[in-house]
Amino acid sequence: MTDTISLNRMQFYGYHGVLPEERRIGQRFDVDVSLTCDLYQAGSSDQLDQTVNYADVYERVKAIVEGPPCALIETVAERIAGAVLLGFPLVSACRVKVIKPNPPIAGHYDSVSVDIERSRSIAYLGLGSNIKDRENFLKRALEALQEEPKIQVVRSSSIYETDPYGPVAQNDFLNMITEIETLLPPVALLQILHEIEADLDRKRDVHWGPRTIDLDLLLFGQMITHSEELSLPHPEIARRAFVLKPLVEIAPHLVVPGINRSVMDLWQNLNEKEGVRLWKKNNGEGKFGLFES
Repeated sequence: MTDTISLNRMQFYGYHGVLPEERRIGQRFDVDVSLTCDLYQAGSSDQLDQTVNYADVYERVKAIVEGPPCALIETVAERIAGAVLLGFPLVSACRVKVIKPNPPIAGHYDSVSVDIERSRSIAYLGLGSNIKDRENFLKRALEALQEEPKIQVVRSSSIYETDPYGPVAQNDFLNMITEIETLLPPVALLQILHEIEADLDRKRDVHWGPRTIDLDLLLFGQMITHSEELSLPHPEIARRAFVLKPLVEIAPHLVVPGINRSVMDLWQNLNEKEGVRLWKKNNGEGKFGLFES
């Protein structure tokens, strides 16, 4: 079921543009916003708190269009979509169209517009560490994820101690899985993960070598993609006990796209389950209660 709330042809005066006169004189901008959300409860109860307050959405859009200028209307649209998704939890997806009726460009046409659609996505991340204070590195990585404005940590598995994977002799790992909700596309999310790794002194000198922190993007919704930069689902997800054991703890019935089997099924049929030991159990203490002494 897909329900939609639409705010059409909202008109504002802003100063967005590349040319100096656009920044100085300003011009009119028209904005359409369509919100995807489940409206059953609102329609059944007739209660405002069960829906999205259109007036509040209007004010969010107004603050962006009439606020600090951007060079591109693409940026204006991106900011509107982000503000709506971050500000209204009932909205699962947001489509934004920003129209510039009178662009200062030679030619005969009515307007120029940008039309984008953004949504919330569920992703699963693998976290691992086997250098120095392993647990502290896991905690710091989770905190860094939570600090990102377009990432929300939903829940995490228990922590497991695992034998090192690969041919390099090294210390045992601490591993866990975290479920996040994000407004980022997968490549942008991967870039954030690499930045967090760098901030936590991750070195890539030795393949399969020891590391302060390892952040793997395992699953991103039902997306299937394979490129030099990113493969989804993670190509080793069905063969690694240190991934499946914590993942089955928090998402046993999740069906892995491309494989079309549940996490529980993959775990139960995995031949090599050894080398993964419960190290600290998550008893539902909250997102970060796992790390409290």
